[in-house]
Amino acid sequence: MLQKIDHIGIAVHELEPALELYQKVYGLEPVKIETLEDIHVRIAFLPLGEVLMELLQPTAPGAGRIGQFLDEKGPGFHHIAYRVENIEQAMAACEAAGVGIRDSEPRPGGDDSRIVFLVPADTHNVLTELVERSREITGD
Repeated sequence: MLQKIDHIGIAVHELEPALELYQKVYGLEPVKIETLEDIHVRIAFLPLGEVLMELLQPTAPGAGRIGQFLDEKGPGFHHIAYRVENIEQAMAACEAAGVGIRDSEPRPGGDDSRIVFLVPADTHNVLTELVERSREITGD
């Protein structure tokens, strides 16, 4: 079912200082920065080998799930995302195994992906995202 780790989501208050840190300390450069207005988040994708670091900033303080997360827990690790070939099949496999899914159907994610989140209580309290992509993320 799982193809690879797609990305690791890190919640940040401000994207620019976080990008500066990841560039200076780790030598990582963003390949894409985008805003998803419908879920109130600004995203920067930084490749590290085959895995992406995904920095997530709310579009306004307290906005969306990322804003709520930052208000409750502060900046840091938010979720891990696994790449799947077929998200509907992956959802069915999770449900058959007794793992709940937060989303009733796949929704748009970063870089035209399709995503769902699993219920953390069913995954050892790790917020887990399943991602279906039609292509790899590039700066194009």
